[in-house]
Amino acid sequence: VLDALAAAAAEVDPGRAAALLGIAAAGVVDPRTGMVTSATDSIPGWAGTALGAGLADRTGYAVACDNDVRATAGPELAALNAERQDHGSLLFAAIGTGVGGAIAVDGRMLHGASGIAGHLGHLPSPEAAGLPCTCGSTGHLEVIASGPGIAARYERLTGAPVDRLETVAVRAAQGEPAAVSAITTGAAAAGQVLGGLANAFGPDRVVVGGGVPRIGPLYGDALRAAFVSELMEPLRGLVPRAPLLGHDAAVLGAAALTTTLPLHHPGAHR
Repeated sequence: VLDALAAAAAEVDPGRAAALLGIAAAGVVDPRTGMVTSATDSIPGWAGTALGAGLADRTGYAVACDNDVRATAGPELAALNAERQDHGSLLFAAIGTGVGGAIAVDGRMLHGASGIAGHLGHLPSPEAAGLPCTCGSTGHLEVIASGPGIAARYERLTGAPVDRLETVAVRAAQGEPAAVSAITTGAAAAGQVLGGLANAFGPDRVVVGGGVPRIGPLYGDALRAAFVSELMEPLRGLVPRAPLLGHDAAVLGAAALTTTLPLHHPGAHR
């Protein structure tokens, strides 16, 4: 993976005009050490990768790195701070093949021990009780609210295998009760967790992105209703919103990492 990333960097900057490289990567990434401290098996052997040092040595650039969802949330936080003309607090969720997140308090993105802050998908959810999670535990939000989680719930309800979330969404639009239940249960579980986190962190803004919310209003409406029902009185006006940026958010966020996070220099870790 690192060799492929280094080759891509060389391709986009053949004249080596750049001096810095920002990388947004899947898994638990500690920007201070530059290590992928934990990851699922979706990328075999990814956990334990020296992301910062490995890319710095391969490319000759100084490298800043972070988790992909935190990087994607970076432009949202910058926009919030600019709008408020102050340091804002943000709760960001990305719901797709998994459930990731980012939390910023008073203008500062939280990274936490080993870079684990923001992994919202591994908070417990009553609807997921007893179901195995990709992290090795059971009962986590990701099992019920992610795209694969919704499809798996549909299969449990009907006994009919489905290979895509979009198939469930089409059947829900046609009024099939099991499809509606699978989507709304996952959405409500996500909303409940996000509402509880909002009470804990007091965000000025809550943003929910990723592929799953784009399947239609059935998911979004159920998530919002569950979210609002959890809120304490001072937050009653808070409603989750869609991201301001599209697919470019992660790229823009990765570039911005070089201005805010530690840099890993070629040869420094040998």
